Amino acid sequence: MAQLLPAMEAELSASPALYRPARFWQRLNALHDTQLDRSGFHSFKRTVNQAYYNWLLGFRDPQVRALVNWWVRHPSPEVAAARVDDWRGFESQSGMNPLRHRHRRMIYSLAVATLWEYAHRRDTLGLLARLDEPDLGCPIVVRHRGRRISQDLANSTIELYAIAEAMGTPAPGPEGVIELGAGYGRLAWLYLSAFPGVRYLIADIPPALAIAQSYLTRLFPEQRVFGFRHFDRYRDIADEFESAQVLFVTPNQLETLPPQRASLFVNISSLHEMRPDQIANYVHLIGRHTEGIFYTKQWWRWTNPDDGIMISQSDYPIPKAWKQVYLRSHPIQQRLFEAAYRVVGEA
Repeated sequence: MAQLLPAMEAELSASPALYRPARFWQRLNALHDTQLDRSGFHSFKRTVNQAYYNWLLGFRDPQVRALVNWWVRHPSPEVAAARVDDWRGFESQSGMNPLRHRHRRMIYSLAVATLWEYAHRRDTLGLLARLDEPDLGCPIVVRHRGRRISQDLANSTIELYAIAEAMGTPAPGPEGVIELGAGYGRLAWLYLSAFPGVRYLIADIPPALAIAQSYLTRLFPEQRVFGFRHFDRYRDIADEFESAQVLFVTPNQLETLPPQRASLFVNISSLHEMRPDQIANYVHLIGRHTEGIFYTKQWWRWTNPDDGIMISQSDYPIPKAWKQVYLRSHPIQQRLFEAAYRVVGEA
């Protein structure tokens, strides 16, 4: 991974300002580079992953209250026996380890176990019964019902079924998936595990893109991969690109690619962290590369303290031609909305 990072960073540095990280992610990326230098790739799920949708789940977290309310309606006494497997080495974005406190470990394990119960009730394919969170990256694992469970796998499963509702089927279409801002690739791993043969393209900034490429290529060594590299002309890489199943590009390279006709385009909790001009450009690229469903999950309202920007749900420039399938609060992370659109024509 150390060899990937400089090339990815050089690619972004040479790209138009539209594709370079805003101040918010410049700050986070500097922190993540420090965490990776100090703790390494082998434990990234205990460090940088706290910015990739792994929540701390303290008592005051609104989603913990949502989980409690759900549990009252669907009681499962077994969650009381859930326990964090190994809490050492966990590091929040503030550099602290809240799980060193016993009461925080109790809240975390209860919340993850309840989230798992919620996901399990929706899991018509039985994914949670046959898949375990990969050990690669040293995840924070909770013991529940004799299983090793994780917050990431539960959240990814919930997302997969929300997407399936919009698409009318759990499996993506033949043109596969594009995910912008995939973090370390948690949702990609679930799709690749659940639907062998699906094509999955990730566009992201480093170090996340380097982590995702290292993670997924180790877990799926048999897959044909188009690893990140600089290219000036698509025709120079077309044969390898078109034959690959798992692909990694920086966001600016999406502009260089011909229309991908993806069956599904996903963005989870990162569009709101961009400037309005960047959001508008990505909506355009989603329209260019998608001939199916666009699924998004963002904060209803979020203030970017570094760039001095507030983005709300109504600020996303979704083209009128796109057909809204649903727009609703997320059932657990209720400060976020999830929306699905059937993409019609280019943005």
